[in-house]
Amino acid sequence: MTKKLANEVPLRVRKKMQTRQQIADAARILFAARGYDAVTVADIARLADVSEQTVYNFFPSKEQLVIDEDVAFEARLVGMIRGRPAGTRIAEAVRAGAHAFLIEAAARPKGQKGRGGLPYLVNVSPALRRAWLAAVERYAKAIAEVLIEESGGRLPPLSAKALGFSVAAIFAAIIDDIGQGTRQNANTGALVEKLRAQIDDAVDRMAHGLNSAGT
Repeated sequence: MTKKLANEVPLRVRKKMQTRQQIADAARILFAARGYDAVTVADIARLADVSEQTVYNFFPSKEQLVIDEDVAFEARLVGMIRGRPAGTRIAEAVRAGAHAFLIEAAARPKGQKGRGGLPYLVNVSPALRRAWLAAVERYAKAIAEVLIEESGGRLPPLSAKALGFSVAAIFAAIIDDIGQGTRQNANTGALVEKLRAQIDDAVDRMAHGLNSAGT
């Protein structure tokens, strides 16, 4: 945020943003050091120097401290299809969106710092993985709804649901594989190349169904 824009944001809002970031940073530090399941909200509150209630004011549940981009991510997936450039087929919009997401996911912190982020944590915490899979299901439903909308209502609900899960699965697989790579200290460059090829293969296989929704 530039200095000019920061000054345009009311002080009260800036303080809230700073507090939220302070809590998120404290959570990542503790999760990386001790693991998700061993850390309590009280622990996070102490490190962030806030009350437990303040933590809950910003993050309704412990899971949301990790899956804190939930709403924005759903909007991203829907916008990837609904907001694609004129003349762009849905499959190509999904391909471009998945490749962009792969680059972002691969750029997340590695090593010990990476162990405090979503990709790693959903691979090691059963409780958090359940919350993540529930989020992926919501993403799939949102994608299915926009595919039906793009088809003018011609795409059957079951077909839309299957395609929605397929698209959401590509993004979930990227998160999973990046997390597994962090666990195994894998070569990031090689992992990205492998995933890039797999994304293309997956999109090619579902292209007919996706593109028929946009006709």
